[in-house]
Amino acid sequence: MKPPIFIDGPHRSGSTLWHNVLSMCPGVMRLTDPRFLSEGRHRDFQYFLKTSVSDLAIDGNVDKMVELCFARRNLPGLDTIFWSFDKIEAANDPALKVEIARRIKQSDRTLGAIARILLEEITRFSGCERPCVKFPVDVGHVPELMAWFPDCKVMHITRDPRAMAMSKSNDPFGTALRILEHPRLAWLIRKIIVWFVIVNYRWTARIHSRLRHLANYRLFRYEDLLAEPEKTLREVCSFIDVQFTEDLLHPEKGRHEHQRSSLTGEQKKAFDASAAVRWQNVIPAMDRYLITTLTKRSMKALEYDPDTHPIFRIDQQSLPSLCEEAA
Repeated sequence: MKPPIFIDGPHRSGSTLWHNVLSMCPGVMRLTDPRFLSEGRHRDFQYFLKTSVSDLAIDGNVDKMVELCFARRNLPGLDTIFWSFDKIEAANDPALKVEIARRIKQSDRTLGAIARILLEEITRFSGCERPCVKFPVDVGHVPELMAWFPDCKVMHITRDPRAMAMSKSNDPFGTALRILEHPRLAWLIRKIIVWFVIVNYRWTARIHSRLRHLANYRLFRYEDLLAEPEKTLREVCSFIDVQFTEDLLHPEKGRHEHQRSSLTGEQKKAFDASAAVRWQNVIPAMDRYLITTLTKRSMKALEYDPDTHPIFRIDQQSLPSLCEEAA
């Protein structure tokens, strides 16, 4: 089994697009967040073990855990897309559960061992040689991931904080639902989201500063991917040790998930440079000033300069043609 690839980054940073592209590499198994590690407010896999399984020192409880993991019962802690095993035929193979239980019983039965065995066996039984797992939001758990998987490759995905703030404050599956529940608090909810993005962006910048020296960790920017896809993907392929192919420049040809834009509602599959700058049309002037001012140092730490980045030059050049099409 080749070293796994982990994709992490703040919410609405474009991790789904990166995940879709890398899953087009030969032998790579696309797996979504199993929530082995998460923020304290989430019910994660450890919560599932505590409430539904109990002591794993008992072999019978290991068998019970494996059965529940593949039962598709939406149990607390197993309520992410990963545990529905959508389009993963290997999850229906009884031999997979037998092998996972056997290996866990022979391991130290820690959370790290369970995570490693589950990912490896699901990948192997699927006929692939390397898992690519998206762990959004969980940037703070990168040291634990590296301890569990010493030879893994960790891609830290980042994006312009102003774009993330506008995307998150217009998220139809998050912020919009809260506003529907509390319409009188709409303004306050959106401002809280903006402050949350600022705090989270600064936090991830500090984490990057601590990890940047590690050989199996690398920062990648959403704007780089959309402005210069071939150059960026060649760097990605070099980092994760896979061969670059022209197919990677056409994510629309892959059979993957694609999130709808929170600003337009469109579900673009191909690279769309305008997606990186669309936030400029909706951001309030005060929010723009506030976010830019309070994240300036963090943007520098994350090696992002919005004053010189090519994505903004591309957008300016495309404006005439876009206006003609609209007319």
